[in-house]
Amino acid sequence: MSKSRQIIAATAAVALLAAGGAAALAAGGDTTISVSPPTQLTAGQKAPFDAPGVKAIRQGKAIPKGYVLVGQKVQYKIGAKTAGAALKFSCPDGKVLKTFGVTGKAGFLALRNYPDHHQTDIISYPPPKTKDASGTVYAVCR
Repeated sequence: MSKSRQIIAATAAVALLAAGGAAALAAGGDTTISVSPPTQLTAGQKAPFDAPGVKAIRQGKAIPKGYVLVGQKVQYKIGAKTAGAALKFSCPDGKVLKTFGVTGKAGFLALRNYPDHHQTDIISYPPPKTKDASGTVYAVCR
């Protein structure tokens, strides 16, 4: 996707999110995107990925005390050439965002500088040239 298309998609997603809830963007065909309610992984549970910029969170290792991973599973059945879902991530009380991580086949685009904020909006999207995909986007909170 070209940079100008990413900017247009990001702008549209923010507008739809502001209008209320997770929104699907589609152009050129039927697309179904489903997003699960947020879940949390807490201290002692195994981390499902290596968190970029946070050395304490390593795949297969126990999540250290003080960290919470907030995840939302996204499933795509793509008919459109461009599609994504606008998601809102909020950390539990007293915690702030540090980074994001992904499992499965999901990507994301952060629309603002999110570190050290309590919540932020992102756009999740499937890999290019994929018809069906699913993955989980996690916010690392501390």
